[in-house]
Amino acid sequence: MERPARSLWLTARVALAIVPIVAVVTAIVATDLATGGADEPKSENQAGLGPGVAAATPRPKTPLPLPSTTTPTAGPTTVPGPIAELRDKTRKDALATVQAALEQYYTKKKEYPSTSGNAQTLCNYEDIDALCKIKDFLDPIPADPRGDQATNGYWYVSDGKTYTLIAEVEIAGNVTPQGCPKVPVSTKINLYCVSGGH
Repeated sequence: MERPARSLWLTARVALAIVPIVAVVTAIVATDLATGGADEPKSENQAGLGPGVAAATPRPKTPLPLPSTTTPTAGPTTVPGPIAELRDKTRKDALATVQAALEQYYTKKKEYPSTSGNAQTLCNYEDIDALCKIKDFLDPIPADPRGDQATNGYWYVSDGKTYTLIAEVEIAGNVTPQGCPKVPVSTKINLYCVSGGH
């Protein structure tokens, strides 16, 4: 019984001895990266190589990128890829689903939820977004696959007789070719839109 406890004690002691060494080495490497190696030996005598042995010419150092202190945004990427393509397909399918719910709403109410021509999120702000009215026909209302619905979400514009549903896609080839009618979302690029009305 004495042996396992002693073995565990030795392992802990060795680990505690290594932690300060790792911290010192990390500090030295970080200082070297930050200064670009400015304190490196410059001559054969300083290098300690002895007489007649020349020190190698140091290569210019490229500092490693430091970790970012800012939080990356979840905005669209400009690099096409299979994940971006899948998210764009999800966006198109989501707008088609919302469009079907809008038509059901129109059949019952004889109008679309009006935003007075202003762009609103699809129901990010339940107290003020007009499209929250379609929850009887579609609940939950789809959300953008990248999250943060106020930034990456879907938008809705309607005068009560016509509407436009808007999504910002990641791949430029997925935009609506003819552009988006009645879209006051001027800060967004790569828009995919679905419009309808009576």
